[in-house]
Amino acid sequence: FRIFGPDETASNRLQAAYKVTKKQWDAGFYEDEANDELLAGSGKVVEQLSEHQCEGFLEAYVLTGRSGVWSSYESFVHVVDSMVNQHCKWLEATKREIPWRAPISGLNILLSSHVWRQDHNGFSHQDPGVTSVLLNKCFHNDHVIGIYFATDANMLLAIAVAERVYQSTDCVNAIFCGKQPAPTFQTVDEAKAELAEGVANWEWASTADSLGEADVVVATCGDVPTLEALAATDMLRELGIKVWFVNVVDLLKIQNVCENDQAISDERWAELFGCGEKPVLFAFHAYAGTIRRLIWNRPGHDAFRVHGYEEKGSTTTPFDMLRLNNMDRWALAADVLRMVDADKFAEQIDEWEAFRTEAFEFACDEGFDHPAFTDWVWPDAAAATAADSSRRMAVRGVRVVISALEASETFWKMVISSMTAKLTAKGSRLLF
Repeated sequence: FRIFGPDETASNRLQAAYKVTKKQWDAGFYEDEANDELLAGSGKVVEQLSEHQCEGFLEAYVLTGRSGVWSSYESFVHVVDSMVNQHCKWLEATKREIPWRAPISGLNILLSSHVWRQDHNGFSHQDPGVTSVLLNKCFHNDHVIGIYFATDANMLLAIAVAERVYQSTDCVNAIFCGKQPAPTFQTVDEAKAELAEGVANWEWASTADSLGEADVVVATCGDVPTLEALAATDMLRELGIKVWFVNVVDLLKIQNVCENDQAISDERWAELFGCGEKPVLFAFHAYAGTIRRLIWNRPGHDAFRVHGYEEKGSTTTPFDMLRLNNMDRWALAADVLRMVDADKFAEQIDEWEAFRTEAFEFACDEGFDHPAFTDWVWPDAAAATAADSSRRMAVRGVRVVISALEASETFWKMVISSMTAKLTAKGSRLLF
């Protein structure tokens, strides 16, 4: 197994690999300790500032019967579009015409530096179009493409390690998961369960008990769109809007059944998204047209309104990047209100649209994003954090009492015994 990358292993936040291996380097090392400490004559990380070389290295490596992964910036994978295309054609030919050819490991591409968080790089680094290129190979049920959007770290573990891409054969896998610190929404077991089908209703995020009860379906695919859609759902909850929340991790599972015999059935589709009787807002990581291209033959596809990257960007803040492309939580929530009852909620829509401008102006004036954007957390997480803080404060209070006490030994024991019993009953852990 090897990790290939165009001099970006650490930039893509994969530096933990250096705890168990080094960069392979055969041209002399330890001549400059500050720069050469990670170099070794034998290592599992291969870096060269050339996407062509890295893709070629990995392609040749898997053809020998071994496996690996190549990490790169999302926008620069386009540099090797034709190379990936030719590898896919070779796989298609072997599947269709050469059944005796032994399977080879999947060609795994990890994209952790993606379009939504290029805060200091700007417009040149903002392009999620590789998804559209890969879809060109999703015909005739050859199944030579896998496209996965991890919502959090546990889903990435399920995709990469436990379940899927490192065990796959005869395919190209693209895994999208941002490198910036972000919330974790699921346990590993929950992530595995969702990955098994590729799409799931998130009951904990839904404010409707069923699809039939919902006013709207909010669907997501991608880590940043999911976070924004969750925040929008929280805003809509306060207005009494009932949301049925659906997350897609394996993009090809929602493809038309007539084009993909491994996609979910139309019956299962109806259970998740309905058949047009409910409006569906879909927040997607890449270009909106990708979703329309996938679901044109699905029941009720006309009910979908897709938000995606709109080819707008700059060297700007995380919120402003979302605002420019109408992916921020206020834009999503306002669009839901338009879909549910634009006239009834006109005033609230105007208020949220005005705040988008206000938050942008705040970022311009202060150089960082508005606290309403940066400080939000899911309500259940906020409650758990508050409860944990209360327990910690209680424990610290015990410490203060103990250090201040100069009373008799009997009184001291009585206080400690009483406080310990109360805190233990509440599930607190005491440290003395």
